[in-house]
Amino acid sequence: MEFTIERSEFLAALQRVINVVPTKTTKEILYNVLLIAEDNQLKIIATDLDITQISWARASVSEEGAVAVLGKLLLDILREMPEIEIKFHVEENFRVQMETSMGHYKLLGEPRTEFPSVPMVDKENSISLPNDKMKKMIERTIFACSTEPARPALTGVLCQIFEEEYRMVATDGHRLVRFINKNFQNPGFTKQYIVPTKALNFVARNLPEEGQHQLFISNDHILFELPNTKIYSRLITDPYPDYERVIPDYFQKEMIINREDLIHSVKRVSLFANPMTYQIRLQINPDNVTIMAQDIDFGGEASETIPCRFDYEPLLIAYNANYLLDLLRHMDAEQIRVMVEDADGPGLLFPLEQEEDEDILMLIMPVRLSEAD
Repeated sequence: MEFTIERSEFLAALQRVINVVPTKTTKEILYNVLLIAEDNQLKIIATDLDITQISWARASVSEEGAVAVLGKLLLDILREMPEIEIKFHVEENFRVQMETSMGHYKLLGEPRTEFPSVPMVDKENSISLPNDKMKKMIERTIFACSTEPARPALTGVLCQIFEEEYRMVATDGHRLVRFINKNFQNPGFTKQYIVPTKALNFVARNLPEEGQHQLFISNDHILFELPNTKIYSRLITDPYPDYERVIPDYFQKEMIINREDLIHSVKRVSLFANPMTYQIRLQINPDNVTIMAQDIDFGGEASETIPCRFDYEPLLIAYNANYLLDLLRHMDAEQIRVMVEDADGPGLLFPLEQEEDEDILMLIMPVRLSEAD
């Protein structure tokens, strides 16, 4: 195996995949990246067995072949090099030589047969999505996923393909986000699947702002085909709960409030909340809402009043401040609509004005008020 490549090309391709390389694993081969030289290009593959990413770089290949080398070591070498041409050569026993006009470096490689194979994904079922819309959908949903391994389905994002809309849903049992892309057409093909948040983070990081990308979905894997890279991920196969059941069909009471005002007020008042529950109380009145917090153990308390519009009888409701802030931060509307019925039911948050092709809903479960409240 022998090829010549510009340092910038090599480094850019390696940087696209290097985060897939695990920091800790019992399988030593996974610390490596697989380099494949063929058809005047260098293909770089990294995997942690759940996610596999492939990237490409232009190269002048004089002898085709493949070798696995330590990914982080190779990255450190390329980062410290100036912009220079590199000659890469693999000798017997998979000893690797990298030569430049400044010097040479020797690495120990591993045979291709030791490296895990790339997953097989059936390309019969595929959809195409705009890059900017997909990136927005990922950013608006993954924060609401659970980190508890006891409920694997909730650690990923539920993706639903309908003939005229594409949905992404995330919940951890305390809050829920549903993002519907209504500018979507896929006649004759419907499917739902759960993608791990780690994979979606890699996808968002590699998505350019312009253009579209394709998704290929099999029973247990998904493939994202992006410019200069492919990302394969295992799907979570546990059943997803019926999230529609927790979204109320009807709400009568509606509060209109400035999102930034609410964020800053909740942040300040929550500094006085109990550090175990982060409970804040909202006393919603016709013209304003008072946000209150109290830490009985340390004797601290705070309250602030900000304007809102609420044309109903006053209502007292409690939320976990951190969950509420997460939802508010992941909206980009100036004014939001908060739908509430009583102190025991969920609250629904919507941007007051939404894009024509979007339907964003965020749900937060209340914290039970004590008798003292």
